[in-house]
Amino acid sequence: MLPWAPAPTSSPTPSAPLLRATQRALSPRLPPPPHHPPPSPPLLLSICPRLALRALPSSQGDVFWEEPDDGSGSDDEDDEAEQKEESGRRGFSSFPSPSLFSGLDAARRQEQREEQELRGEIEFLLTPEEMAILDQNETADITKISSPKWHPVHSYALALQIPLMDRLLDSGVDINLLDKDGFTPLHKAVIGKKEAVISHLLRRGAKPHVRDRDGATPLHYAVQVGALQTVKLLIKNRVDVNVADNDGWTPLHIAIQSRNRDIAKILLVNGADKTRRTKDGRTALDLSLCFGRDFKSYDLAKLVKLVPADRKM
Repeated sequence: MLPWAPAPTSSPTPSAPLLRATQRALSPRLPPPPHHPPPSPPLLLSICPRLALRALPSSQGDVFWEEPDDGSGSDDEDDEAEQKEESGRRGFSSFPSPSLFSGLDAARRQEQREEQELRGEIEFLLTPEEMAILDQNETADITKISSPKWHPVHSYALALQIPLMDRLLDSGVDINLLDKDGFTPLHKAVIGKKEAVISHLLRRGAKPHVRDRDGATPLHYAVQVGALQTVKLLIKNRVDVNVADNDGWTPLHIAIQSRNRDIAKILLVNGADKTRRTKDGRTALDLSLCFGRDFKSYDLAKLVKLVPADRKM
């Protein structure tokens, strides 16, 4: 460098305060951060209002004030109250209220009044001769309301009148009483397909082996009317599946005649003898072939030929 050349001058270094002021002036202005108040302690109002007072902060910093506990409104009392309420509900559901008994008594008295009124009306309508008949029969006289063909116990069995039928049986009427045609109440119930009566009679001791005047048993008639469940029920009560009537017809003959495959299969599986012949010399297979060349004939013939050798059919 030449001695007469002027010395280079350096720019003065700005001071730190001036630099910070310049940076603040040049930086973008941001909104102040939002103010979040400190969280307040939770108030347990949903649990117990008394606990809320214990959780409130006082003006003395972090010191909490608690109200003295006098024992009222405690959890033990609440539990005790719930137990009493629950026991009250159980007691109501277990024991009927007195109003229920009073209602039943009122209904019974009303029924008695209606019966008295009806009796008065009927006695007013009857002639002296009719009143004499009524006076002679304070209770039912079975001999006067029966005939060799029609007996009340048979009519009740066929009409599904189990309570009336039981009343007669309890009074001494024979449960296996035969009518003019040799039908028992069980015969009648089977013919009418009254399964409830059939089960009831069997439970009370009715004999399922009784024959009518033609030698037919209840099983014959159950097969004839197509009552599959009754057939199963009678077999369960140990009836003879090979019993024959006076003409040599077994229940299997009747099942083939009525072309009822399901009942025929039940009989065969339970021991029906397919070689038994009627008085005319016909087996069950012969009957199945007498219907001509149609699918049903072939189906029944196949069933008789193979069952019970192949019980999966």
